[in-house]
Amino acid sequence: MLKRSITAIRRWLSPERPLREQLPAMDSEGCAARRGFFKKAAVGAVSISGTAGLAKVVVDSVPQPDQQGLYRKDHLAGEQELVQRKYVLMSDREKENMVKTFVDNYTDQT
Repeated sequence: MLKRSITAIRRWLSPERPLREQLPAMDSEGCAARRGFFKKAAVGAVSISGTAGLAKVVVDSVPQPDQQGLYRKDHLAGEQELVQRKYVLMSDREKENMVKTFVDNYTDQT
């Protein structure tokens, strides 16, 4: 099998073979079809790369927020809220009402 393949390749590439036999004849329709295909492929490649470049420019131009500044601002607001609160003890009556609410809600769910 290998010998047959090598023999076929040698015959195909032999210098004694006429040039007309070596290359298949191309008609003008075939050439035009190939040119049209390559033209469409080139236009498609240019449009895809142009769209990708434009998308990158748009994404890069969007301003990024300062994450550390936003975190610091939120942290300070939370700290101020905790500092302003006062610790107040519950009265016994408030405790009993809260426990009663929990018990009533628990029995309603069963």
